[in-house]
Amino acid sequence: MIRRKAYAKLDLAIHIDPKKKADGYFPVHYIDCQIDLCDRLGFENQAKKIEVHCSDPDVPVGKDNFVNRAAQLVKKTIGRKSLGAKITLEKNIPIKAGFGGGSSDAAATILGLLNLWKVKLDESQKKRIARSLGKDFYYSLYGGLSEVIGDGKNYKVTVLSSRLPRLWLLIVVPSEQKPSTAWVYEHLKTKDIGHNFDKLEKLKTAILKSDKIGILKNLTNDFEDFMSFNFPIIGTIKTDLARVGAQATIMAGSGLSVVGFFDSLKNVQAAKNKLKNMQGLKKVLVTKIKN
Repeated sequence: MIRRKAYAKLDLAIHIDPKKKADGYFPVHYIDCQIDLCDRLGFENQAKKIEVHCSDPDVPVGKDNFVNRAAQLVKKTIGRKSLGAKITLEKNIPIKAGFGGGSSDAAATILGLLNLWKVKLDESQKKRIARSLGKDFYYSLYGGLSEVIGDGKNYKVTVLSSRLPRLWLLIVVPSEQKPSTAWVYEHLKTKDIGHNFDKLEKLKTAILKSDKIGILKNLTNDFEDFMSFNFPIIGTIKTDLARVGAQATIMAGSGLSVVGFFDSLKNVQAAKNKLKNMQGLKKVLVTKIKN
């Protein structure tokens, strides 16, 4: 059996240009990293059929599942109907919570199947698959600390040579369900976005200098104000994280999860113990930045 880990993604910065392109997409600029929290996938050969099994009954494994879609796209790109695989997915990354878990699973699926089937794809073939699966998938093919610039269709990923300082994270996932990311984009008000590019540039500088204080000071997410207004639980969680000692907080992706940053395992565990029984929370998880 071939095994792969699919790491969760954390957006340290999301800057949305309020000027839509002619095709209706917003240009978006990200600084992304991976965290230790991960899903685990296993791949076994079988004839012709792609079969997906998941440990989480809330995750559908039909044709719309990211793992299934990625597997079918790889098989179609290779062009050999005889290929098949049984794929097992151990789901640990919270679903629809802002951590790109589905996309990371898809990227791990492609790399796992290429290994299993002993086939190589060139960069242009991978990019064609990426366009079908979106930005988070494209990033997950590269991983690490990266700058990502794109517009909903095409993305450029630049891996940054720096390493982030050791930072412990407390992930707080509310029970309330968010609408789709497409809904978020549709309802964003352009007057409320695009003002944080200076913070993104300061974040990049702080990363290059390994300036922990500068990094924590310049975390930024253009979705956060809009989502906090529509989902007050976000602000409540941020306040509670600060109360239990978080050095900084940021909403994950387009929500609704919130991440608190801590300087030690002892402090983050103490914070978890104070928050884990709060009403309105689905999960409270401890992890750290992956280096």
